[in-house]
Amino acid sequence: MSIEEKEDKLAAGEITERSRFSLWMENFWYHYKFQAIVVMAAIFIFAVCFVQCTQRETGDLTVSFAGPYVLEGDEREGVLDVLNAVAPRTEEGGERLSVILSTYPIYNEEELRALYTDPETGICDESGYQTAKGYNADRLKNFGSYLMTGESAVLLVCPYVYEYQNVKEKLARPLSDLYGDNLPAASYDGYAIRLGDTELYRYYPALQVLPADTLLVLTQSYVWGASADESTYKDFEALFRALVDFKIPQ
Repeated sequence: MSIEEKEDKLAAGEITERSRFSLWMENFWYHYKFQAIVVMAAIFIFAVCFVQCTQRETGDLTVSFAGPYVLEGDEREGVLDVLNAVAPRTEEGGERLSVILSTYPIYNEEELRALYTDPETGICDESGYQTAKGYNADRLKNFGSYLMTGESAVLLVCPYVYEYQNVKEKLARPLSDLYGDNLPAASYDGYAIRLGDTELYRYYPALQVLPADTLLVLTQSYVWGASADESTYKDFEALFRALVDFKIPQ
C-alpha cells in the first residue's frame, strides 16, 4: 500500500471518529440537556460558595444584623467591639469567645422611597428607587435563606424583617425559656428584646448607630449549622443573655 493510500485511510478514519463523537454529543445533548444544565449550575454554585467560604471572616459566634442601615467600616468595627467586649468567656478566667457580624441592609418600602426622595422638592427618583427596590428584595430573600442555614442564633433585626420573615412563629425562642415569668423590661413581645430599651444600648455609643427599634432575638437551635451543635448553641445563649442582662457600671 502506498503512502498516499495510507494517508487517505487515516484521514477517513479521523473523519469517522469525529463524526461518531459529534453524533454522540448531539444525541447526549438532545436526551440529557436539562440534566447537564442542572449539573453545571450546581458545580458553578458550589465553586462560588467555596470561594466565599474561604474568604469569610472566622469567629466562634456569628451575630446577624438585618435592618435599614449600612454599617460602614468604623461603625461596623465599633459594633463588633461592643459584641466582643460582652461576649462570654470560653471558661472561667479564659479568653472571651470571638464574635463576627453578618449584615443585610434591608428597608421597608417607606424607608426605601425616602432614600430616593429629594427632601426639598418631595420628588422621588423613580428609576433609582425601582432599581434599589429590586436589590432590597434580593437581600430580603437572601437573608431568609441564610436564616435556614442555622449559622447564627443571635439576630438583630428591624421590625419589618421580624414580621416579614415570621421570626416569632418560625425561629424565635420564647424569653420565658430563659427568664421564666420575670421577663426583661426591654421585652418586645415575649420573644424579642427592643435594643434601644437595653442598658447596653444606652451605655455604648458605638451601638447607637443601629436603630433603637432593632429587635434582639435568640433563635431556636437548628438541625444543621453552628446552632445545631449543643455546645455552640449554649454559647449563643450565653451571648444573648450577656447582651440583654448588661448593666451600666456604677
